[in-house]
Amino acid sequence: MKIRRVFAAMLAVLVVVSGVGAEPRVEEAIQVLQDEWAEVFYRLPENQQTGRYESLLTRVKAVEQEYPARAEPLILEAIILCTYAAAEWGLDSLTRVRTARELLVKSIDLDPKAMEASAFITLGNLYYRLPGWPISYGDDDLARQYLEAAVKLYPNALDTNYFLGDFWLHEGDYDKALAYLEKANQAPTRASQRLSDSKIKEQLSVALNAARKRDDTHSDFFSDLLPSSLKHKGDPPP
Repeated sequence: MKIRRVFAAMLAVLVVVSGVGAEPRVEEAIQVLQDEWAEVFYRLPENQQTGRYESLLTRVKAVEQEYPARAEPLILEAIILCTYAAAEWGLDSLTRVRTARELLVKSIDLDPKAMEASAFITLGNLYYRLPGWPISYGDDDLARQYLEAAVKLYPNALDTNYFLGDFWLHEGDYDKALAYLEKANQAPTRASQRLSDSKIKEQLSVALNAARKRDDTHSDFFSDLLPSSLKHKGDPPP
């Protein structure tokens, strides 16, 4: 199902929770849920995923209630909602991605650096990949702002540089794209995120080749996202 790919970009940036002063219990709880989510998304066929996502949502909301000041459970809930929306695309999916946006914005208010700026990267990709108003809230200007904010927070990271570079590549600004993509290419693969980082590295190679050839028509894992009826991005509402 092609719509499933609309969330692949954000899924690839889901990182292991870490950080100075992290509470061991919330860190462990999020890690368990994150590992289970990865098994569901990467290993199970779509027709077996939805029930598992419902269970994960129930459990991550319990973590949110126990740790209301932490951003990480909100980010994880948002990503689960997005994969749920993709696995079972329908009218409820638009509600789920709107809820995901609200959770991500709230998480930024709590801790903008949580999960290595995953909230900024995820929001940037949602605004860039989703169709615009009146179907959804896609908006290229906001996408750029969120992706640039992620790079400012983590200027040498693989994912922040790749996604901003890929954004500029599809916008046709090859010089900007190449600068970010080459920086992403210098970043090492994280041992804790071998699967997601290896996927980004594969697409980075494709994007670098396209940027050097000054070709914005390349097709990659993240670009062909929506059914043809949903691909047009309208203007955002006034």
